[in-house]
Amino acid sequence: MAVHGDRIIGSFFEIVFTAIGLIFELAAGFFAWLFRPAIRAMRTALGADRPKAAPTRIETRELPQGAMNAILQALRAGKEAAAALPPGWRGFHSAISSDSEKISHVTIGTGVRLILEPDNADREDAVRVDVELADHSTVQIGYLRRGHELSRSIAHGRVHGWLATRRRTLRAEGWEAVLFVAVYDP
Repeated sequence: MAVHGDRIIGSFFEIVFTAIGLIFELAAGFFAWLFRPAIRAMRTALGADRPKAAPTRIETRELPQGAMNAILQALRAGKEAAAALPPGWRGFHSAISSDSEKISHVTIGTGVRLILEPDNADREDAVRVDVELADHSTVQIGYLRRGHELSRSIAHGRVHGWLATRRRTLRAEGWEAVLFVAVYDP
């Protein structure tokens, strides 16, 4: 009979400690979420968000002029532009949402700039997409969606992008732009 009582007591303590651990984990997660901007500011001030070793020589990659012309022709014709990429480059399409009405004035094949925003309060992997209009003004047309994994390639100057297509979304003020992105990835 004593063995059965020990199991009940052991099970009771196991349940109590599990509940305490769960409560502690939820509280720690809440405080981490609550103080995330302050923690990010401290990490930035202390330099903890920077790599420990100096980066090796950054070597930007430019596409050959013939490849750029072939990409522009393919985008304007509505064909697959990845076929025009030289060896070592890969291409893919990426959709972004935009509330900018100016996107309707951007011609297909216009180059876009992908700009890292590591200090963005909403996302650490934020990449802003800017485009130059015909009047030489620059307008932000949106952000790359999460999971792009292009931050390092953008930082090293190995990414080029163009507007492939655009269309209205169901929201009255919304637009969706599809970008063609070429990445040097040997």
